[in-house]
Amino acid sequence: MRLLLDENFPNLPGFLQALGSATTGIESLYDFAPDLTDTGTPDWYLYLRAAEAGFDALVTRDKSQAEQPEEMWVLSQTGISVVTWRRPVNDPILLWGQLVAYLPEVHRLLQAYKSSILFLPVPRLNRDNLKDPASTLGIRAKQQGVSNQQIRDQARKTVIAELRRRREQQRFPKLQAE
Repeated sequence: MRLLLDENFPNLPGFLQALGSATTGIESLYDFAPDLTDTGTPDWYLYLRAAEAGFDALVTRDKSQAEQPEEMWVLSQTGISVVTWRRPVNDPILLWGQLVAYLPEVHRLLQAYKSSILFLPVPRLNRDNLKDPASTLGIRAKQQGVSNQQIRDQARKTVIAELRRRREQQRFPKLQAE
C-alpha cells in the first residue's frame, strides 16, 4: 500500500524513523512532487497525480476535502482514497502515532473499499480512562462475594509468596511492612 502525505501533514518525527518498515510506502508530497505544494493546487489535482503514480490514498488533515464536489468526483473516477481525521488533530506526534497504529486496518479497509474517504477517530484521554486500583479491588471483592480486606490480604499473600520464591522479598520493603 502506498500513501501520499499532502502538504499540510507534518514531517515524520525522528523517533518514528526507527519504525522502518512500518512507514514503508508512505511518501511526502514535498518529496514526490514539490511543485504541487503550491497553495493554488486544487486537491482534486493531487488525487489525479497520486493515482497516476500508483498511490492508494492521500493522507490529509483537511477533512473539508470530503465535502468538495470536484474532489469527490475525481475520487469516484480514479480509485484513489483519502485518509483524514474526523476531528482536527494539531499534535504531529499524535497524528503520526495514530496513522502508524491504524496502518494495518487502513490497509485492510482501503483494499476492500476503493475510492473511499476513511475518517480516523481521534483518541482522547480523559477521566473516563483512569481507574483507581483501590476502587477496582472493591469491585472485584464484591464480584467474588468477599470483603475488601479479604481480597487485599489474598493479593498481598500471593505477591509476597512470589517475591519469596524469587528470593527478592527484601528488594521491595514497603510491601513487607503492610
